[in-house]
Amino acid sequence: MYTVLVVDDEAIVCQGIKEFLEMSDLNISQVFTAWNGYEALDYLRMETIDLVLTDIQMDGMNGIELMESILSEKPDIPVVVISAHDEFEYAQKCIRLGARDYLIKPVLLPQLVQVVGRELSERHEKYKRLLEDSLKLKFSMTGISSMRSYILNEIVTGSLEDTDDYLFIFEQIGLKLEGPYFATLVIELSWERAGIGGGAIQSLRDRNLLKYAAVNIIEETLAEWNAVAFYGQGNQIATIVQFHESEYAPGRAEHISKLNLIGKTLAANIQGYLHMEAVVGISPLRLGLQALPEGYRDAAKAVKWHALYANHNVFYAEDFSLKEASVQVNWQEKTDRFIESVKTGKKPEEAGETVRRFIADIAPVLESDDSTAGIPLSIAYRVYASLLEMKETVGDRHKALEPILFFQFPLTGDELKKRLAVFLSEAAELVHSSMSDHDQAVIQQSIAYIRLNFRNKGLKIQDVADHVHLSPNYLSYLFKQITAETVWEFVTKLRMEESRQLLMNTYKKRYEIADEVGYESPEHFSRVFKRYYGESPNTVRGS
Repeated sequence: MYTVLVVDDEAIVCQGIKEFLEMSDLNISQVFTAWNGYEALDYLRMETIDLVLTDIQMDGMNGIELMESILSEKPDIPVVVISAHDEFEYAQKCIRLGARDYLIKPVLLPQLVQVVGRELSERHEKYKRLLEDSLKLKFSMTGISSMRSYILNEIVTGSLEDTDDYLFIFEQIGLKLEGPYFATLVIELSWERAGIGGGAIQSLRDRNLLKYAAVNIIEETLAEWNAVAFYGQGNQIATIVQFHESEYAPGRAEHISKLNLIGKTLAANIQGYLHMEAVVGISPLRLGLQALPEGYRDAAKAVKWHALYANHNVFYAEDFSLKEASVQVNWQEKTDRFIESVKTGKKPEEAGETVRRFIADIAPVLESDDSTAGIPLSIAYRVYASLLEMKETVGDRHKALEPILFFQFPLTGDELKKRLAVFLSEAAELVHSSMSDHDQAVIQQSIAYIRLNFRNKGLKIQDVADHVHLSPNYLSYLFKQITAETVWEFVTKLRMEESRQLLMNTYKKRYEIADEVGYESPEHFSRVFKRYYGESPNTVRGS
């Protein structure tokens, strides 16, 4: 059963469409109505909506602004515009914001049924067919290791240095990378659970088939972005997204919003149609082909943050740059595994196992003679240096790990190994706790900003994200992770608590209270209030 949201400032239009859709044979269980963009966003944040039908010209937040917010917060929800404006400029802007169709008022009811029915079923059916076609196609490792994938991997890893050769190479493999701005995505597929059965994917053939299907889904999803997807190593797929000069013109916040939209859509589509989890790392937008290797490195690093944030699957590199600078440790060969633990801030119980493996790996060096003390001391000082870089969040806690004082030489081989294990465990715990402190500080800043601005009718998650210099996607995840409620649940709670106090302690009218706490209309305020408290504003005032 589907749920549809109709947004129009004419009550008679809303009610007419609502009644017509509910009586249709489109398997629609409920139709919500909103009189402007603000009310619509509340429904989108509180309900599971399958399709939005919206007007353009409305008081308060208009349809264009609503679509921009949907792109930022709920990019997977299709939108159909119903407007009295037949100018091409309006239609073009709506389509660029993701509108699936643009209908001119007055809309013929058979046409409305056709469009709504198509949008409710088309996306699922399209990817279902795509998956079936992909699984029918047999191919070998030669296909995965094709010349196209090989050359693109050489480019993003920085192996091809002469940019003058690029155009000739691209011509040979039928590829266009014109940009001039590029972002790189690394998509990491999980073989643990995939397919309708939900079992582990262990055979090479099955993994290749799913990888092939995922590439097709990525290219189909990102067709309008001129994206190029290709096979990376192991369970990874790399994707290059191109932006023209005109698309680069808007501000940084819009670029981040678009890239996060792309990442969230890819992860959702791979999960929805392959039943397989995908983690997406996203690089910032950069100018020129020569920036592709740096973008690829950024995206590959961003994917690794899934080790810390297991419930999150889209990672924009710049959200983590400050953390990564803080926890960067430059180990040598045998310490690579431990590096990743420190860089990604693994949980204490996971870091403990990493420390044990690392100590076992270098045991022959530690157990030889006292002259080897220089190696563990060098390791310890590298870790200590990383703690000093995190001084703003670590504070004075790093002083207890000053290596000379901590190790108290001379030590025997066994004593040295035990002491190094304790040192690394305490350092890993300190890194993890300091990163948690950083996240807590960001959320406290967000909460303070929301408390100052929750009465603003136009408050958006993008506003809060801009205030703390994060993407809306990552802020939403972090806020829920730390507070156990979404950003908008917190905003609603503040509005409801204040409105209840005003109802009980003042003689202000309902419309005055609605306006004061951030609602466009008293009717919508009453609906939200009753949903939140289980009783109407009039009942609360009369009790």
